[in-house]
Amino acid sequence: MSNIIRGDIKWSEVIWMVSIVSLGMLLQLWLQLDIAAYLALYPVMAATKLNDYSMQGILKAFLPILLVACVALLVDQLFGSHPFVVWGISLWVFDCARRWADTPAKLGQIYIPLLNWFLVIVFAQHAPIPMTHWVRDIAVSMVTTIAVVRFVMLFMSPPKASSPPPMQARKVTYQQRLIYVVMLGLGLAFLMMVNLIAATFCMMPVIIAAAQSEKAIYQMIVKTCLHAHVGGCALAMVFVALLAGEHVHNLVYIIGLTLLVLLIAVWISGSRAGVKALHTEAMLGTMLPLQLYVSATDLGLQDTYFRGELMLMVLALLVVSQGIIYGKSNSLVNHGH
Repeated sequence: MSNIIRGDIKWSEVIWMVSIVSLGMLLQLWLQLDIAAYLALYPVMAATKLNDYSMQGILKAFLPILLVACVALLVDQLFGSHPFVVWGISLWVFDCARRWADTPAKLGQIYIPLLNWFLVIVFAQHAPIPMTHWVRDIAVSMVTTIAVVRFVMLFMSPPKASSPPPMQARKVTYQQRLIYVVMLGLGLAFLMMVNLIAATFCMMPVIIAAAQSEKAIYQMIVKTCLHAHVGGCALAMVFVALLAGEHVHNLVYIIGLTLLVLLIAVWISGSRAGVKALHTEAMLGTMLPLQLYVSATDLGLQDTYFRGELMLMVLALLVVSQGIIYGKSNSLVNHGH
């Protein structure tokens, strides 16, 4: 493979990722949280997406997820009997987030908090889980991941991540805001009306793609999500099938999961440019279904397949939507304000 996208494997970086992701996810075996997804989300974020591993830097990355969940819970508690009001407030939140995100770095920062807004609002409408338990599990997952990171730091230093170059803020146009609010608003309206909770996580590519002003980047995101999340579901299914039911034995599952994380971590460390971002997203795309669906009594194959199928449908809708969003142009930047 070309040296442009392949490089030397940094084994310290690999060990760092394996330690944090594996330990964070495996603690679910002991904690048995109702909402296990956050013990995949937080560890993968900590291992692959953070640039600052000081306590202040970690909290800056993690706290918005918890705060957004608390605000969404409050909105649901106050207006849950009036779904249209909840939907209207959500549109305002989406617009505020898009107006604030005037650089690529800020766009990256609103991704997970907005996904969390979707999760809390949709699950509050359809799931039997008390939403206070939801916030509790987010907080426990956050504290657990921070403890894991600090524990691993006792034995090794975090990999030195290169900070992204500073980029000039661009004013977000009314057209960009309207597209963002419409796309996210339609997705939320569908999920609030139809009891299809599994589709909520499939809003991940919509949240990112809807914010793009360049058609080429929009298409790249759709392609990345296809490989990372649909491919991640396929990889998770292969992994579970290879365990052949032996995952009920904790030691077998621990060894198997660690080896799977090691494989993906080697892909990440040995990659460069956009391929590294793809493999980083694949870590999340693979770990989420494993944490969500695999249990001692269920291999989770059917649910994992269904998640991949739903994600494929969402990505197909995004491909169709690009003609409406961009028309014959390749950018929204030069259009009306």
